Amino acid sequence: MSMDIAFALLHCNNTARKRFALPETFTVKKVESRILKIGKPYSPIAVLPTPNMLQYKSSAPLTIYSGGIEKVIAVYYIDFLDKKQYRSIISSAIANSNFLKGSKKHRFLDKSQKKSPLNRVTVILIFAKQVEASFRDDLFKTVCQNSEDGVDTAKIPCVVDLEKQFATFDSLRFPYAGLQYPVKNRGIRIVRKCLFNGKLTFADSPDMVDPIKDMDPEQSLWNFWSTMKKELILVEKDTKKRIEKMKHKELAFEDGYLYLKWEERGVWLSVEIEGETKIAEIDAINSWYYPKSNKISKETIKELKMIISSYFTELGYTSKFRSND
Repeated sequence: MSMDIAFALLHCNNTARKRFALPETFTVKKVESRILKIGKPYSPIAVLPTPNMLQYKSSAPLTIYSGGIEKVIAVYYIDFLDKKQYRSIISSAIANSNFLKGSKKHRFLDKSQKKSPLNRVTVILIFAKQVEASFRDDLFKTVCQNSEDGVDTAKIPCVVDLEKQFATFDSLRFPYAGLQYPVKNRGIRIVRKCLFNGKLTFADSPDMVDPIKDMDPEQSLWNFWSTMKKELILVEKDTKKRIEKMKHKELAFEDGYLYLKWEERGVWLSVEIEGETKIAEIDAINSWYYPKSNKISKETIKELKMIISSYFTELGYTSKFRSND
């Protein structure tokens, strides 16, 4: 399973580029025509600069992980693009996207779907006749900033440099593991469909993204399997040794993982910190990790949650525990 995820990461990395050459058949009119087929046009709000096109589509969820799937496409035409103008466009697009949030209500949702968040992606297409030279050098780094979590929400700015005939956007997809489909991937599919008619120009786009650290694609499959197995076993041994040395009710939080000792047992949980919302999202508490996997009683789960919530409250965060289902 770990190898499958690693291969998926490698595939996503190898199929991403810092920028893609526009196809020979590219025209702005063709792009506009494809955009109009996605959802319906909406009138922009009174925020400058005003998008030249604003499309919105909301689809009913197919899984329990969302209460709806929303896609927003905001299109801007500009003669000369610099960093200041880019920021103004992004602010405008986000304001328009937020205004459209929840515009379409879906019926016949089950209880889990009603409680789940909307999955939203905002694609921002900026057609620039010219791009400031110094800004062009930092363009890929800029479009990758503040792109949100990529799973429930995503923002995909795409700068189409009409002078150089390149499109720059964050094309690094998230691996799909069969559960919730990342909305960032949906946004990348929109860019691919509208600008490239579904076929990215890999042969004409040599600017690869940075390679994955500590992963050599040239190593043998056997060496890769052996190394990963050793690392996983080592992590498990180190984690259990750490919990073993802890005292009753002692809690530690490092590198996105929470360690908590309860009498002679312990849990090891993954935690995601949202800086803007001040929310700490914590793994579901179902089974002990140490010394072996056994189901935790409901009474003990409540006490563990109280300890964890108090810890993050002192740090200024609200605790949100994932479902136990």
